[in-house]
Amino acid sequence: MALCKDPVTQDLNKRGYNLVKLPRVGIEPLDVLGLDGESMEKLGAISEVWTSPIAAPVPGAPAAAAGINGAKSSDIDVGIGLKLLSNALAGLGGGISLPSLTTAFKRARKIAFTFENVESTSISPFSLGKFLSQGTLDTANPFVSQYFGNDETQEFIIFDVLKSDSLSVTVKGESGASVDADIGALNGALNANVKTTVGTAGSSEITFKGLTKVTFAFKVFQVIFANGKWTPQGVEANDRMSFAVDEDEATAPNPAVVINPSRLIKLKM
Repeated sequence: MALCKDPVTQDLNKRGYNLVKLPRVGIEPLDVLGLDGESMEKLGAISEVWTSPIAAPVPGAPAAAAGINGAKSSDIDVGIGLKLLSNALAGLGGGISLPSLTTAFKRARKIAFTFENVESTSISPFSLGKFLSQGTLDTANPFVSQYFGNDETQEFIIFDVLKSDSLSVTVKGESGASVDADIGALNGALNANVKTTVGTAGSSEITFKGLTKVTFAFKVFQVIFANGKWTPQGVEANDRMSFAVDEDEATAPNPAVVINPSRLIKLKM
């Protein structure tokens, strides 16, 4: 499925954010992502492998994400829209299957999304640069040598994340008019971690709210470590940078963030 073509991803990319295809807790500023071929891995926090006399920067207090909070996407084809909704609800703890969503939205042909209660948590590039200006990299760590010592890989540091515990959907039929979803079917399939409410227009407008805020988008700098020094580079937001957890692990207490869980990592010994 070419999620890079859907309006939700496109809008986030235009604002410099990459989509987390399956939102979750635990994606934070200072996390390092490694790209090896087509596989993106979350490697851990940079402070785990970089020892510096300067304290690691602490993210600022969450701030409202202007322009994103409450912004409504354009209409999305129901096939793509329900897949996005299924992933979002899984991240919020809803645990609803795509077939169950298809049943609840059987009259829908188009879906529009609105992210609610969106917060941005970030560190400044200057504070990150100050932390990296002095110190040493743990090159004895085999994952460090595989990524930072490899010309065929790319490494990125997250410096800004978007979090939300709520999103709304508006559903339309073939003619473009609003149609009702089956609220009973939705509530029967969702678990207790996600609650639904309907808008003033009835069940054609539905808000899903989870128990905690999860990360659904992020910004990164690409970083290059050579000759004992770091070089940061801006990187354009795109679908290649999106990543998700394996659907079978999504309900685990601490799911691993991987694109391809069956892939083996080559370690240089």
